[in-house]
Amino acid sequence: AVAWNSSNELVSASDDLTIEKWDLNGEPVSKLMDLEIPCIDIDWLPSTRSAGELLAIACANGSIKLMSKAGRIEKSVENAHSGCITSIKWTNDGAALATAGEDGAIKVLSLIHISEPTRPLYISYAVFCLKKK
Repeated sequence: AVAWNSSNELVSASDDLTIEKWDLNGEPVSKLMDLEIPCIDIDWLPSTRSAGELLAIACANGSIKLMSKAGRIEKSVENAHSGCITSIKWTNDGAALATAGEDGAIKVLSLIHISEPTRPLYISYAVFCLKKK
């Protein structure tokens, strides 16, 4: 998974369980962190939020991690889904985070109350991608 932050830095989450920062020429700049479980998708909190930049990390075990630009986990939500989270996206204003998973659930989480999702929408099949409009 890859995502650009507001400073035009590219960040990747790889099968080797690392999150790395890259320059515009595709050269590695630094390793931000090692992961304990595979990451499936990532998305940066829009820089318009006063909370600072956070990378939302969707994990294969159904958990969500919020990582600071410096590579520190600021918040972890265990069991956000029962199974792999396949897609994660911030709203354009950064007030909420949407997740989708192999469990057929689409959930919306407020940045303020990230551990308490709104009522999930369940469909009878896995959801693999969420898109911003």
